Amino acid sequence: DVELMQIPIRLLGSYLKEHKDLAMKNLRLYSHELRALQRNLSKANLPNDRTNHPEKLIQNAKIYLEWHKPNLATYSLFRFVEWANSSGNQKLIAEAEVMLRQLGNQNQPKHWTNQKNSLEKGEIIFVQDEMNQDIFVVLEGQVKLFSIVRGMEYVIDILGPGEIFGEMSLIESSPRMASAICESNCNVLRVSPENIFETIGESLLQKIYESIARRIWFSHQRLIILRMQSPVIRIYAFLFKMIRDQEIRKGLSVQKNMEATYVIPMAFSEICNMCGIIKIKNESIQEVLTDSNIVIEKDKITVKNRKRIEEKLGQYKTKSGQLLAKLG
Repeated sequence: DVELMQIPIRLLGSYLKEHKDLAMKNLRLYSHELRALQRNLSKANLPNDRTNHPEKLIQNAKIYLEWHKPNLATYSLFRFVEWANSSGNQKLIAEAEVMLRQLGNQNQPKHWTNQKNSLEKGEIIFVQDEMNQDIFVVLEGQVKLFSIVRGMEYVIDILGPGEIFGEMSLIESSPRMASAICESNCNVLRVSPENIFETIGESLLQKIYESIARRIWFSHQRLIILRMQSPVIRIYAFLFKMIRDQEIRKGLSVQKNMEATYVIPMAFSEICNMCGIIKIKNESIQEVLTDSNIVIEKDKITVKNRKRIEEKLGQYKTKSGQLLAKLG
């Protein structure tokens, strides 16, 4: 026997606000699903890179220096020294301190004193493998989540207003499995796992649950994209999913927007990265680069006509708008 309650989606936030135990249980389940999906999305990692540990912060710093990102390297080294001093692990602390002196001891981690924080483009919120239990919500702007995969930057997601991140701390006290950095000027809400439901209001709670559901859906679709053999089809499929993502966030009708133009605020290299296309020759994706329906600029891509993107996908798309790696 089952007892069910039907809750209109518009009232989900207010219902969960009044039932904190149920809200926490669901948030933990969502977070667990996201963690599993993100691990699968990063499965290209070498086997010994699949676990996260603060000791890797010094190794990560060396990779960030190879990327010519000294701010990330310095931040990671500071976090490594903090962890080493608190844990009693002094093995590599001298090496980290030498590297910090060489970098000038700049870009120390932010000391969070307020719940609401205004951050500038490029500011680091946390880095992969650091110990940090805070949860964050984007109020304004965009935040990029990324991890290190085979020494390369692997973009996990780019989050906008109303989206939560760092929620993995709800599952267990474990190191961060990704880094978070501001893609634009941002306003970010910082809360602890213990008081998340006391801090946020009903409307924001509603957005958070909608956001996590969207991210789970989007991650499933990205896993399908990674199974596609053709790099060209991967890119078209990813552009299509970014368009669908915008429509879902804004509640837009698919049929009314068939001829609409969409702007995707990402560099083309980031899109290739998220499709698992790394170090590919231009001639292999020439069809995309010369497509008159796509305008590629430094930090954004404009799709002039949504319908023409769908036509490129053919058998890889169902009538409902879901992607398939193959049919039959």
